[in-house]
Amino acid sequence: MPTTKITPPYIIGIAEKPQAANRLAWAIDEKNKPEKVDIKGVSVYLCKRDRKKMIIVPAIGHLFTLSQIGENWLYPALDFRWLPTYKEGKSKRTKKYVEVFQSLRSGTKDIIIMTDYDREGEVIGYLILKYVFEKENAKRMKFSTLTKRDINKAFDAMEESLDIGFLNAGLLRHYVDWLYGINFTTALSSSYKRITGKFKLLSIGRVQGPTLFFIVEREEKINLFVPIPYWKIAAEVKMGGNNFSVLYFKDKIDTLAEAQKISSECSSLEGTITDIKSEEKPIYNQPPFNLSELQRQAYWFFKFSPSKTLKIAEKLYLKGIISYPRTDSQKLPMTLGHKNILSKLSQISRYKNLTEEILDKKRFKPFEGKKTDAAHPAIHPTGLPLDNQSTKDEKNLYDLIVKKYLSVFAGPGKKIEKRVEISVNKHIFYFKGQELIEEGWMRYYKPYVSFEEKNTPDVKLNDKVIFNYIKNEKHFTKPPNRFNESTLLKKMEDEKLGTKATRADIITTLYTREYIEGIEIKPTLLGESIIRVLSKNFPLIITPSMTRDLEEKMDKIQEEKRELKTELMSIQQELTKTLKGFHKKEELIGYELATDLHLMPNNNEQLIVLGKCPVCKKGELIIVKNKKTKKRFIACSAFKDPKIRCKATFPLPQYGNIYPTEEICEYDNLPMIKIKNKRK
Repeated sequence: MPTTKITPPYIIGIAEKPQAANRLAWAIDEKNKPEKVDIKGVSVYLCKRDRKKMIIVPAIGHLFTLSQIGENWLYPALDFRWLPTYKEGKSKRTKKYVEVFQSLRSGTKDIIIMTDYDREGEVIGYLILKYVFEKENAKRMKFSTLTKRDINKAFDAMEESLDIGFLNAGLLRHYVDWLYGINFTTALSSSYKRITGKFKLLSIGRVQGPTLFFIVEREEKINLFVPIPYWKIAAEVKMGGNNFSVLYFKDKIDTLAEAQKISSECSSLEGTITDIKSEEKPIYNQPPFNLSELQRQAYWFFKFSPSKTLKIAEKLYLKGIISYPRTDSQKLPMTLGHKNILSKLSQISRYKNLTEEILDKKRFKPFEGKKTDAAHPAIHPTGLPLDNQSTKDEKNLYDLIVKKYLSVFAGPGKKIEKRVEISVNKHIFYFKGQELIEEGWMRYYKPYVSFEEKNTPDVKLNDKVIFNYIKNEKHFTKPPNRFNESTLLKKMEDEKLGTKATRADIITTLYTREYIEGIEIKPTLLGESIIRVLSKNFPLIITPSMTRDLEEKMDKIQEEKRELKTELMSIQQELTKTLKGFHKKEELIGYELATDLHLMPNNNEQLIVLGKCPVCKKGELIIVKNKKTKKRFIACSAFKDPKIRCKATFPLPQYGNIYPTEEICEYDNLPMIKIKNKRK
């Protein structure tokens, strides 16, 4: 690699990743031959354009992270600062990238932010700008693909300023996620350690909590589910020399007596065709991919986890093969140049015939969905082919994206639905068939869509029909299905939890923390315990509505309808109130967690809560065992709370099992207990 000496002045282009820097430099350089230079083991690219010298320097994602000011493991922690990630012991390889930017600072004449155009990209560029170059603003390129065409278009139309709405919304997300994550994780972990004497990282966050709650809630519904019997009328007829299963007009029969009555009244096994209906219906197209739908279909067809799909899509994007994947949009504007993209795809042998059909029709207006994204269109191919190093997984995902893109240029399919009704002693049975008469968009989306044809027999009204059998069958209602990663992702999207970019990581974190397990997702004992304890004591932490409210605030900030500082102060105030309440119950929460997990120290006794403390009226009366004397007594759970220090204690017999009752003593208003030993 050349050891060219870089002489100032120069313009710095900040790219988000090394591969992106390479493609940006190649497109921007006026001869498409940028010079690669090594600085501290990092490849930077020297370009010339319009007689100006430019150095495009990559980051590797976030080079800065939030860090707590003050003593760790104390809460509420509200003061923070931005530090290089390597100084926090994270991503040590980011150090050389920070140092490269620092080494180029003195000769920098101007700066262009070339990071991905979304909230995260805006934050990544801004933090380098502020904490390395000590600037608050810079020019901004906005692009959705890393093709030469789009990069040059973005360069020529670059804006003079960062997108302040995007930036502030992105910063608020970081602040809020940090504040909730570090404080509730500290609180939960501290309460656990306080009772068990052991440290275990029990993380919980504003998106993580509600997501785990959905999983635990679903598991509880499954466990509490009681199957209810019902009956179906099963029947088979012979028509046109073939056997056909037919359906009874009533899908479910509630009682055995009714089912037996129907089958008895149909015992003649002879019916008459009383109605024949035939109707042509459209098979409507599906909208282009946004990230969530791509993740769901990749899970369905290839069993890719949502996080795996995103990683593969990002690789394809950095190669310039597809557009930016972190998008909510189902729109493909005409400005993307669909004719040009289709012409390029027609050079790839496996897509040649399909693309030429579309090109011949000369109709390039795609079918679109309703969802939009402020920064990017729906996911689509750029027309560039896969390279020889592409993996099988990359080939599969690319094929899915290309086929989806091709399908949106075709019209709806068409089918004929036919319904034949048969009357047996005034009871109606029916047979439904369907025939495909025009593939439409499905032709382009194969093999990811299929149509099951069901032929109907050639019969006429008033024809007699002989049944092979008519009988009743007993069935039972089924519990709800457990989530898998795809359906959980859909649930998070429907509940507006997290963003298209963070949802997959949240699911991965729940697995990593051992809160959930299995392909059909089940909560572990730890996951169930955390939700059970928080539901009882602080339901706000796991409530979806709180997270949705925060997402709406971020949207308002993005639209520049709210002030960042005002919203942050409001969130900090609410958080402080909640954490003060948590602090008061820390001991109790620790006891409940330890008991739930069978981790009570020195014994296997369950934590027994007797009721509200009559002295301080804030804590709970619980049974405690002295660590030294091993004697048990009743104390207030607030006895260690520094702001309460309730000293209420009551003696107990040292032998026998203790059982709480719901009775209150009429003389002193204290809860009554039952003592049971071997004798009585």
